[in-house]
Amino acid sequence: MSDSSDSEDSTYNPSRSAPLKPIATEPESCGCYLLQAVQDQLDAGLFPTTNGDYLDLIFTHREAFYAFPQGHRLCAIGFSDIAKKVECRKWRTDRDGDVEAVNAFRNEAWMIANQGWAGRLVAELHGSSC
Repeated sequence: MSDSSDSEDSTYNPSRSAPLKPIATEPESCGCYLLQAVQDQLDAGLFPTTNGDYLDLIFTHREAFYAFPQGHRLCAIGFSDIAKKVECRKWRTDRDGDVEAVNAFRNEAWMIANQGWAGRLVAELHGSSC
């Protein structure tokens, strides 16, 4: 005969020691540190477009991109993300240039994505030339 203390309990009792964490989290910012910093400013509501600050960002980023393209693999996505954040935020007087900024950011994302530098980088890594 079997004693009841010998049998296993088939009831599932989850541990209550740690709180449950949500599975879906906010995606991380894409792009170089410059674009990540701008995304952080946008999240904090601190990035104006009225004075054309976005143009300084684009030109500064172009210089960094052409100097070291390998460090900017995800910057096309980063510029697209910035465009989306600017497009979706509420209008204020210091954001008069949002429409122009969105177009400029999307254009810059397209330009970076179509540079072809990725193909040259792969060729360099494999020792062949294009």
